[in-house]
Amino acid sequence: MTFLRLPILLTASLTLPLTAQEGPLLFQTVCAQCHGPEGGGRDELKAPSIAALPAWYVTTQLANFHDGKRGRDGAADPQGAMMAAVAKALSETQIQALAAHVESLKEVAPAVLVVEGADVRAGQELFYERCMECHRYNASGEMVFGSPPLTGRQGWYLLAQLQKFKGLHRGAAKGDEKGAKMVEMATKFIEDEQTMKNLVGYILTLNKP
Repeated sequence: MTFLRLPILLTASLTLPLTAQEGPLLFQTVCAQCHGPEGGGRDELKAPSIAALPAWYVTTQLANFHDGKRGRDGAADPQGAMMAAVAKALSETQIQALAAHVESLKEVAPAVLVVEGADVRAGQELFYERCMECHRYNASGEMVFGSPPLTGRQGWYLLAQLQKFKGLHRGAAKGDEKGAKMVEMATKFIEDEQTMKNLVGYILTLNKP
């Protein structure tokens, strides 16, 4: 049995170093211009921070962009459409390499940690009722539920994603089961723009200085 498994183990051991070497170079070539050399994002380009996002989440989202489950509507989601074009040019191995590198980057708290006009207490109540089960009490995320960490992401980005889920511009594609959960949450429990601001205002307080 050990002998039969040896080729598989050797293949894995050869693949890992290649991935580790390829990831940083790919990131600087493909991602850094918009997301920054350390993955901290560029607000003026509407490119969010992606630093420290778990590899499983980055892989899933790049696959969604690649397969047309995300970024399909260029008019409603121009940034998503741009990401879809980038992802379609990547191989599965390259996606895995990028994901591993993104996960290795250090998370940085957003420069702006407030949302103007937000009722943080109301946002906290909504978070506890509808978000905490999947994203955890500190918004650190949970792979079992396919829920990414929400800390380290800019407020404008979190607001934009809630708007896209509510407007069915994200998460509504066939086969995007995790996205569908967010669509249900946004359409049922987020009444209006103020509710979004309240929720994001609270999430931003969970960032460590």
